[in-house]
Amino acid sequence: EGVFNLNFKVLSGTAHSSIFKSLSMLGIGRNSLQKIDTLENREAIDVDLLEMALKQINTPCIVIANAGTVNTVDFDDLVAIGELKKKYNFWLHVDAAFGGFAALSEKHAHYVKGINNADSITIDGHKWLNVPYDSAMQFSKHKKLQLKVFQNSAAYLGDPDVSPDYFHYTPENSRRFRALPAWFTLMAYGREGYAEIIERNCAMAKLLGDWIETSDKFTLLSPVRMNVVCFTLKRKEISFDDIKGYLARIREDGRVFFTPTLYKGVPAIRAAISNWQTQEKDIQITIEALKEID
Repeated sequence: EGVFNLNFKVLSGTAHSSIFKSLSMLGIGRNSLQKIDTLENREAIDVDLLEMALKQINTPCIVIANAGTVNTVDFDDLVAIGELKKKYNFWLHVDAAFGGFAALSEKHAHYVKGINNADSITIDGHKWLNVPYDSAMQFSKHKKLQLKVFQNSAAYLGDPDVSPDYFHYTPENSRRFRALPAWFTLMAYGREGYAEIIERNCAMAKLLGDWIETSDKFTLLSPVRMNVVCFTLKRKEISFDDIKGYLARIREDGRVFFTPTLYKGVPAIRAAISNWQTQEKDIQITIEALKEID
């Protein structure tokens, strides 16, 4: 419910679970998030319905847009949402944990067109940068505001105007040098190297999705846009326990690993391909495992 009884709205189409956790930690409350319906057979927000909701709000508001949803890597129309910012007063946060890296690929960069309309953006490094799990990046147009919120004032600490130590801009005072592995890998591979990894991963996901689409054992639940394949067992009735049981047998086999999920209420299987080493031979191994294990 939140601890401050704030008259505050957060709007999103397909919010990641971390959004609800953040709202709870901030004291705003999980119930402050108002879900806006998505486009038919999509996880992308219906911008017309978003505008209808904004028209009815006369209090502070955050819109959380997606640049790559966790189940299907679907993208909200960031250009259209940016146009709404000209008409309505809201903070636009873009969750680009997966999809932000689309900007590196000529084939996929159109998905993130309009991302610069955001007030803030988050991107995970532990996915496509292939660096340790707690590596992530946050970008903001409002550096001075961020400093006001998080500044750690003490005589022995540096002046943020002279030395921009990150403890002045984040909740943590003590933090390890998380940026170092990310910097190393960016120096090693560069823009062209990561564009190749991204395009290869997406091609491998498409290869798996194409096979699933023709399979008599599985149903593809969503088009493969980038690197995630969302599918389920082709049965008249399917439960989440069925999915978990099947994935347990897959895991015990040891050739491939999937995670369970729910896609629009349907128990499903999620294959996320982001490792820099994944090749076509790995997809063939995956297909063989899916064929053989019941």
